[in-house]
Amino acid sequence: MIRSIKINVLPYIIYSIYRVYFKTIKYIEPELPNEIKKRLKEHKNFIVAHFHQDELALIPTRAGSNFYVMTSSSTDGKMMRKTLNLMGYSCIEGSSSKGGAKALIEMIRTLNTKAANAVIAVDGPRGPIYKVKDGVISLSKNTGCPILPVGVKISRYFVFKNSWNKALLPKPFSKVEIVFGKTITVPADTSKQDIQVYAVELEKELKKIKGL
Repeated sequence: MIRSIKINVLPYIIYSIYRVYFKTIKYIEPELPNEIKKRLKEHKNFIVAHFHQDELALIPTRAGSNFYVMTSSSTDGKMMRKTLNLMGYSCIEGSSSKGGAKALIEMIRTLNTKAANAVIAVDGPRGPIYKVKDGVISLSKNTGCPILPVGVKISRYFVFKNSWNKALLPKPFSKVEIVFGKTITVPADTSKQDIQVYAVELEKELKKIKGL
């Protein structure tokens, strides 16, 4: 019963609150980097990479824009999947903790065959916080898509201190500034050893734009 409510009822409640809540928040977003704008004009894909902490603040910025995200196959994951679908995202089921390899393969196939982009919380689903995992690097390597590091600067926010990611939720009538980092593209011939080098590079860039 509780599982059914979580999957079939709660997403509609969350979505209704989301639509009202985020209308009170002012977003400031700079122009996309020239490389990304050029790819969009050519109907090519790219990957947005962010820390899990910024997820709640970033959700409205790409809603309804043909972006794919990964959600876990747990009950909470299925609830999130339906919620994100209502917000205009497409979802691929799986995470680094369960079904990760299958989900990554499906995401690679999607970016290679569709005019779609990806949004990846690079330190999810369970952390450690601010630690970039290899999945996003492999995704770039196997699709040729550049990775755009994205962060937020929020004027006033709540912090979920008991969550592993210390999630940030903008307070009503606050201001959220979107910050872009330097794009990173992983060559197709990158070795397994060098994948970790690119992960460290992305981690440094994301920490830099967040001021960590």
